[in-house]
Amino acid sequence: MEAPLISTSVKSLNENEWMLDPVAIADTYRPEGLDFIVDAGLRVADPSTVVDMTVNPPKIIRQGKGPKLSWMAAEDYDELDEEKP
Repeated sequence: MEAPLISTSVKSLNENEWMLDPVAIADTYRPEGLDFIVDAGLRVADPSTVVDMTVNPPKIIRQGKGPKLSWMAAEDYDELDEEKP
């Protein structure tokens, strides 16, 4: 599988910015294969941390909200913001 089955946050296709509006997300990603979206209003929280648990040790794919724990290895330390809580 090359894409997530479910996602709680998404970046725009042309920019490196988080999309906040569920209507804009649906309009942008429906042609890319998006089947549905749960509209809970504008997203106001920081994106979540994504951890690949299929490898040992688990690797951080995207540092977001939440701490980097000692058992997590970063995939690319240059891309992670170590200052995030």
